[in-house]
Amino acid sequence: MKRKTTLAFFLLAFLLVIAGCQSEEPNSPLSAVLSELSGTVDMKQAGQETFAPASSDSQLEVNGQVQTGDDGRVRLDLSSGTIIRVGPSSLFTLLSNDEVEGGLATKIKLEIGKIFIILNGGSADVETPSGVASVRGSYMKVEVDPVTLDIYVTCLEGNCSASNPAGAVNFTNGEKVVLFHRDPDTGNWIAPTVEPMTPEEFQEWLDNNPEARELYEQTMATITALAQPTTTGTPIPSPAPTETLQSSAPSDTTTGGGCFNIIQPQSGESLPKQGRVTFEWEEQPGAQLYIMTFIDQNGNRAIIETTDTSTERFIEVLPAGGQYSWFVTAYGSNGSEICSTSPVTFSKPQGDPTPRPTREPEPEPPQPTEEPTEEPVDCELDPYNPEC
Repeated sequence: MKRKTTLAFFLLAFLLVIAGCQSEEPNSPLSAVLSELSGTVDMKQAGQETFAPASSDSQLEVNGQVQTGDDGRVRLDLSSGTIIRVGPSSLFTLLSNDEVEGGLATKIKLEIGKIFIILNGGSADVETPSGVASVRGSYMKVEVDPVTLDIYVTCLEGNCSASNPAGAVNFTNGEKVVLFHRDPDTGNWIAPTVEPMTPEEFQEWLDNNPEARELYEQTMATITALAQPTTTGTPIPSPAPTETLQSSAPSDTTTGGGCFNIIQPQSGESLPKQGRVTFEWEEQPGAQLYIMTFIDQNGNRAIIETTDTSTERFIEVLPAGGQYSWFVTAYGSNGSEICSTSPVTFSKPQGDPTPRPTREPEPEPPQPTEEPTEEPVDCELDPYNPEC
Protein backbone atom coordinates (compact mmCIF):
# COMPACT_ATOMS: atom_id res chain seq x y z
CA MET A 1 0.00 0.00 0.00
CA LYS A 2 2.80 2.37 0.90
CA ARG A 3 4.54 1.61 -2.42
CA LYS A 4 1.37 2.42 -4.39
CA THR A 5 1.01 5.74 -2.56
CA THR A 6 4.62 6.70 -3.38
CA LEU A 7 4.18 5.85 -7.09
CA ALA A 8 0.96 7.84 -7.23
CA PHE A 9 2.70 10.87 -5.67
CA PHE A 10 5.57 10.83 -8.21
CA LEU A 11 3.12 10.36 -11.09
CA LEU A 12 1.07 13.36 -9.96
CA ALA A 13 4.20 15.53 -9.61
CA PHE A 14 5.37 14.49 -13.10
CA LEU A 15 2.01 15.41 -14.63
CA LEU A 16 2.05 18.80 -12.90
CA VAL A 17 5.52 19.59 -14.29
CA ILE A 18 4.44 18.65 -17.82
CA ALA A 19 1.27 20.73 -17.52
CA GLY A 20 3.27 23.73 -16.30
CA CYS A 21 5.72 23.46 -19.18
CA GLN A 22 2.90 23.22 -21.70
CA SER A 23 1.13 26.27 -20.26
CA GLU A 24 4.20 28.47 -20.78
CA GLU A 25 4.15 29.77 -24.31
CA PRO A 26 7.57 30.49 -25.78
CA ASN A 27 8.39 34.15 -26.30
CA SER A 28 7.94 34.93 -30.00
CA PRO A 29 10.80 37.00 -31.48
CA LEU A 30 9.94 40.57 -32.46
CA SER A 31 9.58 41.24 -36.17
CA ALA A 32 8.34 43.69 -38.79
CA VAL A 33 5.41 43.34 -41.20
CA LEU A 34 5.64 44.79 -44.72
CA SER A 35 2.82 46.80 -46.30
CA GLU A 36 2.13 49.61 -48.80
CA LEU A 37 4.54 48.11 -51.33
CA SER A 38 5.07 49.92 -54.62
CA GLY A 39 7.59 49.28 -57.38
CA THR A 40 10.34 46.70 -56.87
CA VAL A 41 10.63 45.47 -53.28
CA ASP A 42 12.68 42.35 -52.45
CA MET A 43 13.53 40.76 -49.13
CA LYS A 44 15.48 37.89 -47.66
CA GLN A 45 15.60 36.39 -44.18
CA ALA A 46 18.75 35.73 -42.20
CA GLY A 47 20.60 32.77 -43.66
CA GLN A 48 19.03 33.02 -47.09
CA GLU A 49 21.42 33.60 -49.99
CA THR A 50 19.24 35.46 -52.48
CA PHE A 51 16.54 38.10 -52.43
CA ALA A 52 12.99 37.24 -53.48
CA PRO A 53 10.03 39.51 -54.28
CA ALA A 54 8.22 40.65 -51.15
CA SER A 55 4.48 40.88 -50.80
CA SER A 56 2.02 42.63 -48.55
CA ASP A 57 1.96 41.11 -45.05
CA SER A 58 5.41 39.54 -45.51
CA GLN A 59 7.17 39.31 -42.16
CA LEU A 60 10.81 40.36 -41.72
CA GLU A 61 12.70 38.64 -38.93
CA VAL A 62 15.76 39.91 -37.08
CA ASN A 63 18.82 40.16 -39.38
CA GLY A 64 16.52 40.06 -42.40
CA GLN A 65 17.00 42.55 -45.25
CA VAL A 66 14.78 44.65 -47.51
CA GLN A 67 16.01 45.93 -50.87
CA THR A 68 14.11 48.40 -53.06
CA GLY A 69 14.56 49.27 -56.71
CA ASP A 70 14.67 52.72 -58.26
CA ASP A 71 10.87 52.83 -58.06
CA GLY A 72 10.46 50.81 -54.86
CA ARG A 73 8.91 51.90 -51.58
CA VAL A 74 7.67 49.90 -48.59
CA ARG A 75 6.33 50.44 -45.09
CA LEU A 76 7.46 48.26 -42.17
CA ASP A 77 5.37 48.05 -39.00
CA LEU A 78 7.33 46.85 -35.99
CA SER A 79 5.46 44.92 -33.35
CA SER A 80 5.80 47.94 -31.03
CA GLY A 81 3.79 50.16 -33.38
CA THR A 82 6.86 51.95 -34.73
CA ILE A 83 6.76 52.67 -38.47
CA ILE A 84 9.74 52.56 -40.82
CA ARG A 85 9.33 53.70 -44.43
CA VAL A 86 12.02 52.59 -46.87
CA GLY A 87 12.58 54.78 -49.93
CA PRO A 88 13.78 53.89 -53.45
CA SER A 89 17.23 52.36 -54.14
CA SER A 90 17.72 51.32 -50.53
CA LEU A 91 19.28 48.37 -48.71
CA PHE A 92 17.99 48.00 -45.17
CA THR A 93 18.78 45.43 -42.45
CA LEU A 94 16.84 44.90 -39.21
CA LEU A 95 19.77 44.13 -36.89
CA SER A 96 17.83 43.81 -33.65
CA ASN A 97 14.49 44.74 -32.23
CA ASP A 98 14.51 44.05 -28.51
CA GLU A 99 12.26 44.91 -25.62
CA VAL A 100 14.01 47.02 -22.98
CA GLU A 101 12.74 48.76 -19.89
CA GLY A 102 10.34 51.48 -20.98
CA GLY A 103 10.13 50.65 -24.68
CA LEU A 104 11.67 49.01 -27.70
CA ALA A 105 15.33 49.34 -28.70
CA THR A 106 15.66 48.97 -32.45
CA LYS A 107 18.96 48.69 -34.32
CA ILE A 108 19.03 49.15 -38.08
CA LYS A 109 21.72 49.11 -40.73
CA LEU A 110 21.28 51.32 -43.78
CA GLU A 111 23.93 50.67 -46.41
CA ILE A 112 22.41 52.87 -49.08
CA GLY A 113 19.20 54.78 -49.75
CA LYS A 114 16.71 56.46 -47.42
CA ILE A 115 14.49 55.54 -44.46
CA PHE A 116 11.98 57.47 -42.37
CA ILE A 117 11.50 56.36 -38.74
CA ILE A 118 8.35 57.17 -36.78
CA LEU A 119 8.86 55.80 -33.28
CA ASN A 120 6.10 54.84 -30.91
CA GLY A 121 8.27 55.20 -27.82
CA GLY A 122 11.64 53.56 -27.25
CA SER A 123 14.68 54.36 -29.36
CA ALA A 124 16.33 53.49 -32.66
CA ASP A 125 19.96 53.44 -33.80
CA VAL A 126 20.79 53.50 -37.51
CA GLU A 127 24.25 52.27 -38.51
CA THR A 128 25.57 53.78 -41.77
CA PRO A 129 28.87 53.77 -43.68
CA SER A 130 29.72 57.19 -42.19
CA GLY A 131 28.45 57.06 -38.61
CA VAL A 132 25.45 56.34 -36.41
CA ALA A 133 22.18 58.29 -36.21
CA SER A 134 19.85 57.82 -33.24
CA VAL A 135 16.36 58.96 -32.30
CA ARG A 136 14.44 58.73 -29.06
CA GLY A 137 10.67 58.77 -29.16
CA SER A 138 9.89 60.46 -32.44
CA TYR A 139 10.55 61.30 -36.13
CA MET A 140 13.92 60.97 -37.95
CA LYS A 141 15.05 60.53 -41.57
CA VAL A 142 18.40 58.98 -42.55
CA GLU A 143 19.69 59.11 -46.12
CA VAL A 144 22.95 57.67 -47.53
CA ASP A 145 24.31 59.36 -50.63
CA PRO A 146 25.19 56.53 -53.05
CA VAL A 147 28.21 58.38 -54.49
CA THR A 148 29.85 60.19 -51.56
CA LEU A 149 28.46 57.99 -48.73
CA ASP A 150 27.69 61.22 -46.84
CA ILE A 151 24.72 60.83 -44.47
CA TYR A 152 21.86 63.34 -44.27
CA VAL A 153 19.81 63.17 -41.06
CA THR A 154 16.72 65.29 -40.37
CA CYS A 155 14.89 65.40 -37.04
CA LEU A 156 11.30 66.48 -37.61
CA GLU A 157 10.45 66.07 -33.94
CA GLY A 158 11.99 64.46 -30.88
CA ASN A 159 15.49 63.96 -29.49
CA CYS A 160 17.98 62.96 -32.18
CA SER A 161 21.74 62.48 -32.21
CA ALA A 162 24.45 61.70 -34.74
CA SER A 163 28.06 60.64 -34.32
CA ASN A 164 31.17 59.60 -36.22
CA PRO A 165 34.80 59.09 -35.12
CA ALA A 166 35.31 62.89 -35.07
CA GLY A 167 32.52 63.70 -32.63
CA ALA A 168 28.82 63.62 -31.72
CA VAL A 169 25.96 66.13 -31.60
CA ASN A 170 22.42 66.22 -30.24
CA PHE A 171 19.68 67.95 -32.20
CA THR A 172 15.92 68.26 -32.12
CA ASN A 173 12.76 69.62 -33.77
CA GLY A 174 13.35 71.03 -37.25
CA GLU A 175 17.12 70.47 -37.26
CA LYS A 176 19.47 68.40 -39.41
CA VAL A 177 23.03 67.03 -39.43
CA VAL A 178 25.36 65.85 -42.19
CA LEU A 179 27.77 63.01 -41.40
CA PHE A 180 30.48 63.39 -44.00
CA HIS A 181 32.34 60.28 -45.10
CA ARG A 182 36.03 60.23 -44.21
CA ASP A 183 38.52 61.74 -46.61
CA PRO A 184 39.74 58.87 -48.82
CA ASP A 185 43.23 60.40 -49.10
CA THR A 186 43.92 61.29 -45.45
CA GLY A 187 41.43 59.03 -43.66
CA ASN A 188 40.29 62.03 -41.59
CA TRP A 189 36.69 62.55 -40.43
CA ILE A 190 34.79 65.84 -40.11
CA ALA A 191 32.89 66.46 -36.88
CA PRO A 192 29.12 66.83 -37.44
CA THR A 193 27.39 70.18 -36.97
CA VAL A 194 23.72 71.11 -36.52
CA GLU A 195 21.76 73.25 -38.99
CA PRO A 196 18.07 74.14 -39.41
CA MET A 197 15.99 72.07 -41.83
CA THR A 198 15.09 73.68 -45.15
CA PRO A 199 11.49 74.09 -46.42
CA GLU A 200 12.25 71.38 -48.99
CA GLU A 201 13.20 68.95 -46.20
CA PHE A 202 9.95 69.68 -44.33
CA GLN A 203 8.06 69.07 -47.55
CA GLU A 204 9.89 65.77 -48.05
CA TRP A 205 8.46 64.55 -44.75
CA LEU A 206 4.95 65.50 -45.85
CA ASP A 207 5.34 63.85 -49.25
CA ASN A 208 6.50 60.54 -47.79
CA ASN A 209 4.75 60.30 -44.42
CA PRO A 210 1.04 61.05 -44.00
CA GLU A 211 1.57 60.53 -40.24
CA ALA A 212 3.70 63.69 -40.16
CA ARG A 213 1.07 66.07 -41.55
CA GLU A 214 -0.75 66.75 -38.27
CA LEU A 215 2.55 67.29 -36.44
CA TYR A 216 3.80 69.59 -39.21
CA GLU A 217 0.63 71.69 -39.20
CA GLN A 218 0.74 72.02 -35.41
CA THR A 219 4.38 73.11 -35.57
CA MET A 220 3.70 75.67 -38.28
CA ALA A 221 0.69 77.04 -36.38
CA THR A 222 2.78 77.43 -33.22
CA ILE A 223 5.63 79.17 -35.04
CA THR A 224 3.15 81.49 -36.80
CA ALA A 225 1.49 82.41 -33.50
CA LEU A 226 4.82 83.11 -31.82
CA ALA A 227 5.87 85.27 -34.74
CA GLN A 228 2.90 87.65 -34.31
CA PRO A 229 3.91 91.01 -32.79
CA THR A 230 2.54 91.89 -29.36
CA THR A 231 1.66 95.29 -27.96
CA THR A 232 3.12 94.70 -24.50
CA GLY A 233 6.56 93.40 -25.23
CA THR A 234 8.99 91.69 -27.56
CA PRO A 235 8.55 87.96 -28.25
CA ILE A 236 11.33 85.53 -27.55
CA PRO A 237 13.28 85.20 -30.81
CA SER A 238 13.62 82.08 -32.89
CA PRO A 239 16.17 79.89 -31.08
CA ALA A 240 19.69 79.00 -32.06
CA PRO A 241 20.41 75.43 -33.30
CA THR A 242 20.49 74.09 -29.72
CA GLU A 243 17.25 75.84 -28.76
CA THR A 244 13.75 75.11 -30.04
CA LEU A 245 10.39 76.79 -29.58
CA GLN A 246 7.90 74.45 -28.00
CA SER A 247 4.78 74.66 -25.89
CA SER A 248 5.34 72.81 -22.63
CA ALA A 249 4.53 73.08 -18.95
CA PRO A 250 5.25 71.08 -15.82
CA SER A 251 3.23 67.88 -15.68
CA ASP A 252 0.55 67.56 -13.03
CA THR A 253 1.34 63.85 -12.85
CA THR A 254 4.91 62.64 -12.64
CA THR A 255 6.61 59.29 -12.47
CA GLY A 256 9.89 57.99 -11.23
CA GLY A 257 10.23 59.83 -7.92
CA GLY A 258 9.92 63.29 -6.40
CA CYS A 259 10.63 66.55 -8.16
CA PHE A 260 14.05 68.17 -7.98
CA ASN A 261 14.71 71.87 -7.32
CA ILE A 262 16.19 74.86 -9.11
CA ILE A 263 19.39 76.20 -7.49
CA GLN A 264 19.96 79.44 -9.40
CA PRO A 265 18.74 81.99 -10.24
CA GLN A 266 16.39 82.01 -7.28
CA SER A 267 12.78 83.14 -7.46
CA GLY A 268 12.40 86.92 -7.56
CA GLU A 269 16.01 87.54 -8.60
CA SER A 270 16.76 90.48 -10.90
CA LEU A 271 19.13 89.61 -13.74
CA PRO A 272 21.24 92.02 -15.81
CA LYS A 273 20.30 92.87 -19.38
CA GLN A 274 23.71 91.79 -20.68
CA GLY A 275 26.33 89.15 -19.95
CA ARG A 276 26.49 85.51 -18.94
CA VAL A 277 24.06 83.97 -16.47
CA THR A 278 24.36 80.51 -14.92
CA PHE A 279 21.18 78.41 -14.71
CA GLU A 280 21.57 75.47 -12.33
CA TRP A 281 19.37 72.78 -10.77
CA GLU A 282 19.62 69.62 -8.67
CA GLU A 283 20.34 66.28 -10.32
CA GLN A 284 17.29 64.06 -10.85
CA PRO A 285 18.12 60.34 -10.44
CA GLY A 286 17.75 58.44 -13.69
CA ALA A 287 17.68 61.56 -15.86
CA GLN A 288 19.54 61.42 -19.19
CA LEU A 289 18.28 64.75 -20.56
CA TYR A 290 17.07 68.05 -19.12
CA ILE A 291 14.87 70.57 -20.95
CA MET A 292 14.74 74.16 -19.67
CA THR A 293 11.56 76.07 -20.54
CA PHE A 294 11.41 79.88 -20.39
CA ILE A 295 8.10 81.80 -20.55
CA ASP A 296 7.94 85.58 -20.81
CA GLN A 297 5.09 87.77 -19.53
CA ASN A 298 3.34 87.54 -22.92
CA GLY A 299 3.28 83.74 -22.90
CA ASN A 300 6.05 83.30 -25.49
CA ARG A 301 8.14 80.21 -24.84
CA ALA A 302 11.62 78.94 -25.65
CA ILE A 303 13.37 75.73 -24.59
CA ILE A 304 17.01 74.70 -24.24
CA GLU A 305 18.19 71.08 -24.02
CA THR A 306 21.22 69.87 -22.09
CA THR A 307 22.55 66.72 -20.48
CA ASP A 308 24.17 68.67 -17.62
CA THR A 309 22.62 70.09 -14.46
CA SER A 310 23.78 73.62 -15.26
CA THR A 311 24.36 75.77 -18.30
CA GLU A 312 25.80 79.23 -18.83
CA ARG A 313 24.01 81.46 -21.33
CA PHE A 314 24.14 85.05 -22.51
CA ILE A 315 21.00 86.66 -21.09
CA GLU A 316 20.63 88.47 -24.41
CA VAL A 317 18.98 85.28 -25.70
CA LEU A 318 15.91 86.59 -23.82
CA PRO A 319 15.69 90.19 -25.10
CA ALA A 320 12.24 91.16 -23.76
CA GLY A 321 12.21 93.01 -20.48
CA GLY A 322 9.93 92.19 -17.54
CA GLN A 323 9.05 89.01 -15.71
CA TYR A 324 10.07 85.50 -16.80
CA SER A 325 9.29 82.10 -15.33
CA TRP A 326 11.37 79.01 -15.99
CA PHE A 327 11.37 75.37 -15.02
CA VAL A 328 13.34 72.21 -15.85
CA THR A 329 11.94 68.85 -16.96
CA ALA A 330 13.97 65.65 -16.61
CA TYR A 331 13.71 62.80 -19.13
CA GLY A 332 14.86 59.21 -18.73
CA SER A 333 16.93 57.04 -21.07
CA ASN A 334 13.77 55.87 -22.89
CA GLY A 335 12.67 59.42 -23.65
CA SER A 336 9.81 59.49 -21.13
CA GLU A 337 9.27 62.41 -18.76
CA ILE A 338 10.38 61.74 -15.18
CA CYS A 339 9.59 64.94 -13.32
CA SER A 340 9.58 68.75 -13.53
CA THR A 341 10.69 71.41 -11.06
CA SER A 342 8.30 74.04 -9.82
CA PRO A 343 8.43 77.25 -11.90
CA VAL A 344 10.77 79.99 -10.66
CA THR A 345 10.46 83.65 -11.67
CA PHE A 346 13.07 86.31 -12.41
CA SER A 347 13.09 89.74 -14.00
CA LYS A 348 15.43 91.51 -16.38
CA PRO A 349 15.60 94.88 -18.13
CA GLN A 350 14.73 95.30 -21.78
CA GLY A 351 17.72 94.32 -23.94
CA ASP A 352 19.28 96.91 -26.17
CA PRO A 353 18.00 96.58 -29.71
CA THR A 354 20.50 95.50 -32.28
CA PRO A 355 21.39 98.63 -34.27
CA ARG A 356 20.40 98.51 -37.89
CA PRO A 357 23.43 98.55 -40.13
CA THR A 358 23.96 101.85 -41.85
CA ARG A 359 25.17 101.95 -45.39
CA GLU A 360 28.42 103.78 -45.86
CA PRO A 361 28.01 106.70 -48.28
CA GLU A 362 29.41 105.76 -51.61
CA PRO A 363 32.36 107.94 -52.62
CA GLU A 364 31.67 110.32 -55.43
CA PRO A 365 33.32 109.33 -58.65
CA PRO A 366 36.39 111.40 -59.44
CA GLN A 367 35.66 114.34 -61.65
CA PRO A 368 37.61 114.47 -64.90
CA THR A 369 40.37 116.99 -64.74
CA GLU A 370 40.26 119.66 -67.40
CA GLU A 371 43.49 120.27 -69.19
CA PRO A 372 44.42 123.94 -69.25
CA THR A 373 43.55 125.55 -72.53
CA GLU A 374 46.28 127.58 -74.13
CA GLU A 375 45.37 130.98 -75.47
CA PRO A 376 46.25 131.55 -79.13
CA VAL A 377 49.53 133.31 -79.76
CA ASP A 378 49.27 136.92 -80.93
CA CYS A 379 52.08 137.14 -83.45
CA GLU A 380 51.73 140.88 -83.64
CA LEU A 381 52.56 141.18 -79.96
CA ASP A 382 55.13 138.35 -79.98
CA PRO A 383 56.66 138.16 -83.48
CA TYR A 384 59.58 136.05 -82.24
CA ASN A 385 57.35 133.19 -80.93
CA PRO A 386 58.25 129.88 -82.70
CA GLU A 387 54.58 129.32 -83.56
CA CYS A 388 54.51 132.52 -85.60
